[in-house]
Amino acid sequence: MPYLTLFPKPYDLDSLEHAISALRTVDDVQLLSAIAQEIWNNHLRPIYRGALFGFHEVDEICEEIISPLCDDPSWFHTLNRLAIVMIGLLRSTVDAASVPYENQPEHENLDAWPPLQKDTILDGHVKRADNLDDSSLETHGAIICALQLTDDFSTLPMCFPTLETLFLRESLTGHQPLSLHPNEYQTAFIEDALRRKAVLFEAHVVNYDDLDDLVTLGRAWGVEKSSALTEFLIIMHEVGKDHMVQHLMTSTRLIEIERFQEGGMAIACVRLDTALVALKKAKECRSIIAMLDADTCEWVKEQAEISKGNRPGKIFTHGADDQLIPLENTHELILRIKRMSSANRIDAAALSTMCDTLLKASEAFA
Repeated sequence: MPYLTLFPKPYDLDSLEHAISALRTVDDVQLLSAIAQEIWNNHLRPIYRGALFGFHEVDEICEEIISPLCDDPSWFHTLNRLAIVMIGLLRSTVDAASVPYENQPEHENLDAWPPLQKDTILDGHVKRADNLDDSSLETHGAIICALQLTDDFSTLPMCFPTLETLFLRESLTGHQPLSLHPNEYQTAFIEDALRRKAVLFEAHVVNYDDLDDLVTLGRAWGVEKSSALTEFLIIMHEVGKDHMVQHLMTSTRLIEIERFQEGGMAIACVRLDTALVALKKAKECRSIIAMLDADTCEWVKEQAEISKGNRPGKIFTHGADDQLIPLENTHELILRIKRMSSANRIDAAALSTMCDTLLKASEAFA
């Protein structure tokens, strides 16, 4: 089998990718598991053990070669992406031990020359293969996802209490306790990673696929997919990138509606209060602003102060150009909240009326 030698060097990521492509063509799950384990144990696992705990812990790789590569974000992120795929292949073979291995074609061609022989090398790999534990595979995959999301390893021991027992040769065979609910460090890690992604996104649109690593990590920590997606949408609005996720809001089945409404209303109040303060300074706008309902303005101010206190420095009121986030964006957010359910419809209607008036004032000021 040629793919046994496709990954002779741990830093040759092209060969690793080719090896993974070849493994996907293997139908026998025991053979697939055996070869994937061989690549994992001898080439991938030592890199992660060395990167996390020091290369003195592993003797399969050369620190002088691998350590600088781990410091190269492009190389390391590519390695992580491929390692996550490898974990997925291994997870697909967890029940391989119950499937009999046949190292012969189903219909042997008696006229073939040279005659087909049993492959003793492959037999040896299969016999040495371990029975894997899915919880351990999920935990290892979650750590690799975490490494995709941060350069700071200092919080990993708090996020993964069994970290020191992982990336050893026998680690994939032992059971790992999975979280039913995230602890405070895991919650903070997820939020920080979501915010980092939101701030760094520069594309015109964002798709849920861009969050696969975060969803995978969250699942291992007991974070529902809908919760992670909802927080991401809220954060994207907090940083003023509403336009990048508008297409994701056409369907609400993947998000937690009440949580989004709560976060969206807080963002809207902060933006409206900031716009009101700015427009009050312009004489041309005062007559229009005088038409606003005083109780609504006071309520918006109170909610804005509460929201800024709860999330200090996290709700942006100005874009990258240092201009106020357009009121049109805020109006669209309020209307979306209003359409989602009847829970906040009265408050949303009052905000919509206020935003309409501020839009007219801003047009007069312009």
